[in-house]
Amino acid sequence: MILKLTIFNWRFTFSCAPITKVVGVNSLLPNGNHILMWDFDDTTLNNVVASLLSVQRVYELPTIYILETKAGKNFIAYCLKETLWRKAIEIITYTKGVDYNFIKYGIYRNKFTLRVSPKCGRKIKLVYKLFSDEPEDVKVKALKSWVQYETLPDNFKQQKVALRIGTEKET
Repeated sequence: MILKLTIFNWRFTFSCAPITKVVGVNSLLPNGNHILMWDFDDTTLNNVVASLLSVQRVYELPTIYILETKAGKNFIAYCLKETLWRKAIEIITYTKGVDYNFIKYGIYRNKFTLRVSPKCGRKIKLVYKLFSDEPEDVKVKALKSWVQYETLPDNFKQQKVALRIGTEKET
């Protein structure tokens, strides 16, 4: 629940929601470059494959690994291609269907993050590989930036409540 309380010219916002703790890996490499990561929500595997295949061809990327995070509906992907941060942003934003919040928060934090641990009992599983003749230039062991974070559980619906106190003129 989000409670917004406005008293004259002051707003106070309080949030109350259940959380679940998960572990994620960041795109940031020790040398300051990044690997490529994508997050797709509320779509199909066919849409994800088509979108990533297009990006793989345009940018001549190595193999892209597609993982399912919610049965038949949510997917993540990564590519072990080392890129500059601005190039990573270009490639991810060029990709059709990527979750806007994934892009927004990734740019805000200067790194993308993908969940690697289970969430609400749902395990992540590899479902497809887009093979390529282009060589990978990063090993998984090079990923040294990990994070534990909190997220909302599945099917949580946020409720908003607003209360305003002030003179009639101010409202």
